[in-house]
Amino acid sequence: MSFKIVRKTLLLLALLPAFAFAKDGYNITIKINGHKNQKVLLGYYFGDKQYVKDSGVTDATGKVVFKGKGKIQGGIYLIASSDKRLLFDFVVTETEFTLETDTIDYTGNMKIKGSPENEVFFAYSKYTNQMGAEATEVERKMKAAKAEKDTASERKYRDELRGYDKKVTEYRKNVSIAHPDYLMSKIFKMMEDVYVPPAPILPNGRKDSLFQYFYFRDHYFDNFDFNDDRIVYTPIFHPKLESYILKLVVQIPDSIIKAADALINKAKGNKEISKYCIYWITNHYESSEYMGMDAVFVHMALTYYTDKNLTPWVEDALRFKITDRGQTLNYNLIGKVGQNLNMPDTNGIYQSLYNVKAEYTVLLFWDANCGRCKEEVPKLLELYKAQNATINLKGKKVEVFAVGMTPEPKEWKKYIHEHKLPWINVHDPNHESNFRKFYDVYSTPVIYLLDENKRIVAKRLTIEQIKDFIEKGIK
Repeated sequence: MSFKIVRKTLLLLALLPAFAFAKDGYNITIKINGHKNQKVLLGYYFGDKQYVKDSGVTDATGKVVFKGKGKIQGGIYLIASSDKRLLFDFVVTETEFTLETDTIDYTGNMKIKGSPENEVFFAYSKYTNQMGAEATEVERKMKAAKAEKDTASERKYRDELRGYDKKVTEYRKNVSIAHPDYLMSKIFKMMEDVYVPPAPILPNGRKDSLFQYFYFRDHYFDNFDFNDDRIVYTPIFHPKLESYILKLVVQIPDSIIKAADALINKAKGNKEISKYCIYWITNHYESSEYMGMDAVFVHMALTYYTDKNLTPWVEDALRFKITDRGQTLNYNLIGKVGQNLNMPDTNGIYQSLYNVKAEYTVLLFWDANCGRCKEEVPKLLELYKAQNATINLKGKKVEVFAVGMTPEPKEWKKYIHEHKLPWINVHDPNHESNFRKFYDVYSTPVIYLLDENKRIVAKRLTIEQIKDFIEKGIK
């Protein structure tokens, strides 16, 4: 496993913990025999990343002491070399303890003083290393048997491999029973699969085919202790959260929003857990590559970041930035009726977007000097002519409402004239339409597809994608 310092975004910086000051502080002694006069890093896990909390240089005996006045946040920590190579993980729950090992076998030769939780942690690590080595040898024998087409031996070795999984599972259960309040026990519980009972029989005599999915989804977090903020500071919590939101929940905004609210409500009693859930879901769906998922970000921004009681850790500047972004995107969500634009055309006559009569309206924001625009506009012209080759009684199949953003109106008009653009060409010389806010326009070209009622069907499309939407009749 490699260790790297991650770049902290503005949103993430607001999320990272401020370690509360305590009278006793913390004192962690690390001694690595054979690693003298070397810089080492003390890091911690948070979500899906690792961060440096402190650094120090080992003395001639390989010892370094990390001290602090603040009460250190409990969780899984790590020691890394100066080139950010992971040396070993350990648990922090006690405020003062010593770990001593050597460079020959960091885990196998570890000695612990003053930390019962680390006794359990390293005992488990040594056990799994031993089981892993034995399982690797069995797997080698199984592959050899398969190559020799010795099916009986192959079956035997496969059963042995399953046995190792059972042994490790049983080990975890015993630890959880013996030390229910230890962080390792909380981690082991999170790693357990939820037991799903047999599906009930429906009145028609068939099994309920969806029962197991819904049961597993609804009980996914049963083994999570949402009263223990240490679980966020482990490598286990984030993958579980991500798997739930991205794989178990149906990927449509309404389903994601419902699941997000339920999860945050479950975690509301713990500041660190609820904070991370709110942060990660908001951040993930702000930058989602899938069209329409910005509805999740809008919900998160306008539900949680507008209320200081729900996100008290967020500074005012960041709160404004997130809520302002949410308000902008809220205007142009898929399925909403787009805001009307009333703008002058090349003759100074005002044209209204809502007055356009067509089955589809392509809303184009473009600049005559933009290279991409010069590629897309001719393609749009071809599409426009092809779709409107025959005009029915209801009007055009496709109309284009093209908002020019060229700084110099003469250049804009020249391009329209030279390329004979036959659609509705408007601009906003007096900056009175607020189109940038309504349609989130910060570059060109930006293309929306609206239906006959000016409801947003799709946005930020290429001309090829628009053609596909229109030809398939997707609304």
